[in-house]
Amino acid sequence: MRARHSLQWLVDQGCLQAPMSTWPVMWADISPGLDNDAAPALCRESLAWQYLRFERDYHAGERLQMGLSAGGAGQEVVFRDFAGGPREKGEVNARLEWMSGGLAIGLSGTYVHNPRDGDEARYDGSYLAGTLGNWVLGAGAIERWWGPGWHSSTILSSNARPVPGVWINRKQSTPFSWRPARWLGPWHAVAFVGQLEDERVVPNAKLLGARVTFRPWRYLEVGLNRTAQWGGDGRPQSWSSFWDAVTGRDNGQQGPGNDPSNQLGGADLRLGFPVGSAALGIYVQATGEDEAGGLPSKFMNQAGMDLATRWLNAEQRFYLEYTDTTAGSWSSEQRPNVAYEHSTYQSGYRFNGRNIASTWEGDSRVLTLGATHFFRRGSDVSVTLSRAELNRDGTLPGRPASAGTPVLEAVDAQDVAILAASYRLPVLGGRVTLSGYYTDKEIETVARQWSRTTVMAAWEYRFD
Repeated sequence: MRARHSLQWLVDQGCLQAPMSTWPVMWADISPGLDNDAAPALCRESLAWQYLRFERDYHAGERLQMGLSAGGAGQEVVFRDFAGGPREKGEVNARLEWMSGGLAIGLSGTYVHNPRDGDEARYDGSYLAGTLGNWVLGAGAIERWWGPGWHSSTILSSNARPVPGVWINRKQSTPFSWRPARWLGPWHAVAFVGQLEDERVVPNAKLLGARVTFRPWRYLEVGLNRTAQWGGDGRPQSWSSFWDAVTGRDNGQQGPGNDPSNQLGGADLRLGFPVGSAALGIYVQATGEDEAGGLPSKFMNQAGMDLATRWLNAEQRFYLEYTDTTAGSWSSEQRPNVAYEHSTYQSGYRFNGRNIASTWEGDSRVLTLGATHFFRRGSDVSVTLSRAELNRDGTLPGRPASAGTPVLEAVDAQDVAILAASYRLPVLGGRVTLSGYYTDKEIETVARQWSRTTVMAAWEYRFD
């Protein structure tokens, strides 16, 4: 969270120029800006600048980096935001990272106590990546977040475990040298093919994704993205079927139950500009279900604003975010039980029981107010308050018993208030996070019923 806050403030102030709504962000893309000694004093003297230079220097160099972490909670955390945290009741992790020249390797192993999906041993966060010119080729399972939202995304977030796969992305977001395209400004692109789990209605389906972001104006960032569930056991997996999925030619044209892919697509915009030493952002995101003609429709929508301030010799980030995940939510033709569902891929747009996009699941309307205070010496405190109308129509799509891990989706219409808080602080060279959340009523999901109060603790240590 601190890294994203710091980068976004520097971009909004004009200190850096790279797109910031596609995560992870490449150090190679922001490092040249952090080395700019001619940058304004407002940039160089900020906590954000100093923090990012410290983190950049830690990750630089040809050396082995090691870390340990452990976390636990009274129960599995139902709703997750960009800051993340433990997914299960108990986790222990060890990781190694090494980089040399154009090659980077990360090994991450996690033991999970009594997980809901049955995977006690996990390798989430492991990767192998190399550079080819200004492109990075990689394989592994890494967290991703697409969009300007701070609490959720309508197309791809870190709510679910990372999907293992292969990918390609730009290393640095330098503008086009070709004059007709130079107006796009700094731009970034990423595409991946991921492998979903085998315990689902269509076992071993693939997850495809592509996103392009660009900054045609200092204050504006635009994102365009598309994802698809395609292939799997018993489904077409030819090159022609793949091409039809990529180009959208298969959208709903072969009748219910025969559609070769489940597609989502859309766009997001963010306006960010300085207000003195503060920075204000306004953003929207729209993601549509597949539709004939190659273009998405029946949009799920998100809108929000955020404010970064520098008070009390520290930094703060505030945001107000509204999300509506009913298909066609801002139109007169709302379609319940359509968002993140599909007639062929009946396990839905999910991985191991969690939505790949919105932590709120489909057919929900949520307003969230969040605030984080970043202290100078490395600690921070966060509070979020959400008013959530979950599963507003009160029904669920029919899912067969083979749908896989039970879904974290409300079984009926539930109106709930959610208060979450966390405190992170340095302790003996490591970092401890204490957090918890409270809901004004119990939440009943397809997976189980969740109690109103949960307390969590996590610890992490990086070896120098």
